[in-house]
Amino acid sequence: MDHSDDQSDFAPDDDLLMQQEIMLLKMKAFHNSSMTEEEYEILEKEIRKKYSHRLRSDDY
Repeated sequence: MDHSDDQSDFAPDDDLLMQQEIMLLKMKAFHNSSMTEEEYEILEKEIRKKYSHRLRSDDY
């Protein structure tokens, strides 16, 4: 699993709170060596889905 901490994983219009949650997930995955790549991807998708409504909405 790539544990890079650069911003290349995020689009310029990604929500800052979503970025923070994903970075926390990366830290958790890094410290929890039993987390598989599949588990990480599932959790990341759930986080992105949680914030996806903000990209479609005009009312911030």
